[in-house]
Amino acid sequence: MSLRSRQRKAAVPNIPYVPLCTYHMSRLPRFFISAGQVSGGSIIVAGEDVHHIAMVMRMRAGDKLMLCDGKGTEYTVKIVDVGRSDVKTEIVSRSEKELPNLRITLGQGLPKADKMDFIVQKATELGVSSIVPIVTARTIVKIKDEGKRIVRWQKIAREAAMQSNRIDIPQIGGIRKFSDFIENLDSGSRQLLLMPWEEGTEPIKNILRQKPEAQDIVILIGPEGGYSSAEATAARDKGFRLVSLGPNILRTETAAMAVLSMICYEFL
Repeated sequence: MSLRSRQRKAAVPNIPYVPLCTYHMSRLPRFFISAGQVSGGSIIVAGEDVHHIAMVMRMRAGDKLMLCDGKGTEYTVKIVDVGRSDVKTEIVSRSEKELPNLRITLGQGLPKADKMDFIVQKATELGVSSIVPIVTARTIVKIKDEGKRIVRWQKIAREAAMQSNRIDIPQIGGIRKFSDFIENLDSGSRQLLLMPWEEGTEPIKNILRQKPEAQDIVILIGPEGGYSSAEATAARDKGFRLVSLGPNILRTETAAMAVLSMICYEFL
């Protein structure tokens, strides 16, 4: 063997093989159910989850699942029978978890294309409580099939909640006009209203740290093109803090994730 060959061989480290899915395999697969699916000591899983359990995950009688009611109750169950239209399970154990004290509402200016799908998915992973699509002065997209879109976004939120191990599912509200949204907000002493704006002068970090007792945070994120000066003024008059996310201009989907990540860092 030549010296060059020995050097190439020696440069390759002996790295042990580690399965990529080790972490995920340590958790039971998680699905959401409604209270009506629980009957005594058994729970019947129905709908699209049946296909995922039977055909995608190839689960059989004796395998275990985690079923959540979205209100803090979790059931560890064992599969009894896998049918074509339902999966019958028996409850092995039950536990109660507290829902987060912090409620985060994302008022998202409707973006173009499928960006809203991405925003709903990632906002769910980052702990948002509800998402309200908003039509603003600079909204370009026209939604003709609102009902179908809301159903789609709610489905994406449910799947993201399962994947991220949440105990609840964010609610997707109906599409609202900007003025209607800011006029009909509930108020409270522990509420924090935030509007990231390209002309905002208050660093969001400072605002978040000024109110550590906040339990209800409402965020306004603009669509492509951002908010108009008139909208920013209207929001400020309703108590929103016009905050800065830094010197760079962020895309609408990036801005939402940036704000939610900062809130997670400061409050969770």
